Amino acid sequence: MSLHKLADLRAGDLMIFLSVARCQSVSGAARELNMPASQVSKAVSRLEEQLGLQLMVRSTRGITISDDGNRILPQFTTLVQGVQDLDRRDNIETPIAVAAPSYMIIWCAPHITTALPGTRVRAIEMAPALIRTLAAGNFFDVCLTLAEERLPESWVSQQVGEMRRSCFGTPALYDRLGKPPIPLDVIQKVPFVLPVYNANGVYVPVDDGCPLAPTQRTAGHEAQTMALALEMAHASGEQLVFGPLMAAYPYLADGRMVEIEVVGWHEKDPVFVSCNADRVRAQQQKQIASAVQAALERLGSFNRDSFRAS
Repeated sequence: MSLHKLADLRAGDLMIFLSVARCQSVSGAARELNMPASQVSKAVSRLEEQLGLQLMVRSTRGITISDDGNRILPQFTTLVQGVQDLDRRDNIETPIAVAAPSYMIIWCAPHITTALPGTRVRAIEMAPALIRTLAAGNFFDVCLTLAEERLPESWVSQQVGEMRRSCFGTPALYDRLGKPPIPLDVIQKVPFVLPVYNANGVYVPVDDGCPLAPTQRTAGHEAQTMALALEMAHASGEQLVFGPLMAAYPYLADGRMVEIEVVGWHEKDPVFVSCNADRVRAQQQKQIASAVQAALERLGSFNRDSFRAS
């Protein structure tokens, strides 16, 4: 890398690349940043040329972040944070950035903002793998996870509750399967919308925590997010989805989907709130943990019978 190329490095290009990494797609970053996808691609290409690194792996199936891109992500995050700190005004408190998978942040963010009156909150949708990668770069201050992640020493983690994972399908499919709990041999014959992940242009199966591995289930559609899987299962009317109750709740509440009890399935995940103690005050840590705990308790107050009765 020559000095003149580094001198032309643009902070805006770094921010755009971080958005691509968060969204795992150029089009997703374009929507997030409200700019044309072509402008996003040009920014990343310009950054690759200036650094002499391939940051994205491009294929007909989309893009993934390369090994070099993942390696340099924390450094990019630190640089962008430094630029943002320069622009900080003394009379405006820096927002507390909270990162979590999409279904968790949608459910928990309103509770967190209510628990922190007068504090600005930045809610960020982020895959668990990216949370682990970016935690050291101060890209966010708080993360919500379904496991106790290995985070830098400045971070403190607290388990605040549990979240149930279960099987979901349309009411019509529920009725066809018969009286619950449904025997395992019956469930194995019903197609599932299976989770996949794009790794360097190749789609690979993902462990969704189901007692049946993907290879033990009848394969149906495939989806990269739980929201997409639920939409596809609802549209088909013939396929099941396995995942967190928190993700399925909107579909259960309006009757589009119902929870389907399966013999022997009682899957639960611990929910952790982790805070960067260097950036989040102790009182705020307690308020955030209490808010997420309240969100989980509200979710836990709903059971299969209450949804079916409604």
